[in-house]
Amino acid sequence: MATRTAIIEQIYDDIRDKILKNEYAPGSKLSENSLSSDYNCSRTPVREAIKRLEQDGFVTVLPQSGSYVKELTLKDYQHIAEVRTYLESLAFRLNCENEVDIAPFSAILDAMDSCDMEKPNEVMTFSDLHFQFHLEMVKASGNEILLTTYNRLNLNTNSLLFYQRLSTQGKIQTQEEHRKILDFLEKRDATRGEKFMFAHLWRKRNAYRRSRV
Repeated sequence: MATRTAIIEQIYDDIRDKILKNEYAPGSKLSENSLSSDYNCSRTPVREAIKRLEQDGFVTVLPQSGSYVKELTLKDYQHIAEVRTYLESLAFRLNCENEVDIAPFSAILDAMDSCDMEKPNEVMTFSDLHFQFHLEMVKASGNEILLTTYNRLNLNTNSLLFYQRLSTQGKIQTQEEHRKILDFLEKRDATRGEKFMFAHLWRKRNAYRRSRV
């Protein structure tokens, strides 16, 4: 029999995946009664899963009303992408100064390479690994204030920013850029690497901005 923690984790993962796949549309209500029936459990683990989803920025809980899939505007995403670009570019420079080992990053990219973008579950895996790659880049900087700021920004929207239905060619291009970032890091080329990292991330910001026009 699954433990209570495992049940909560399963419910969390399933609802999160459905939100990312737009099976639960932004603004739609999540009924604890319906979900407890769907997962054949009491409302308690459902409530705990929803609490985690709220903490991670996927759900908004309104008193006396209920829980709803969070709605973020393109402007919200643009602003998040702008701040994220500067934070990660700084993290890259610090990593060059600290001469961090690139092996952990290479391992993440190897795992991303193995994902088949034609399979929805592997698209989700690619998304999670993509987020992990960038988060670990910030963690490696050793700057706790930078990491705290980044967490407040990105952990509230994590996979929502990294989830992409990339074509196989799009995945190849993304991975080539990631490998280039590691190449600059291995060479401790802070100036060119920071510039490349900035361009890599700012393109996402520009995409959100164009979508608003």
